[in-house]
Amino acid sequence: MATSYPSEYVECTCTIRERFAPTAYRATLPNGKETVAFIQRREQELLDIIRPGDRVEVTICPADFDRARIRRITARD
Repeated sequence: MATSYPSEYVECTCTIRERFAPTAYRATLPNGKETVAFIQRREQELLDIIRPGDRVEVTICPADFDRARIRRITARD
């Protein structure tokens, strides 16, 4: 029997803590859980402007809250 995963993604806002790789950041979700937030090629212009403390909109697969995709900056500290 094949495992079925949800096809819909969850959208939420998280806070950037630090950049630790060229396209990856440690971030905190609203519930306090940490996640790794990535920037994909189509949003690569964000690489030069995201800073710790920024709040960003992300999409997350409900089956794996350990990884998130950054979509845009929503607020700056």
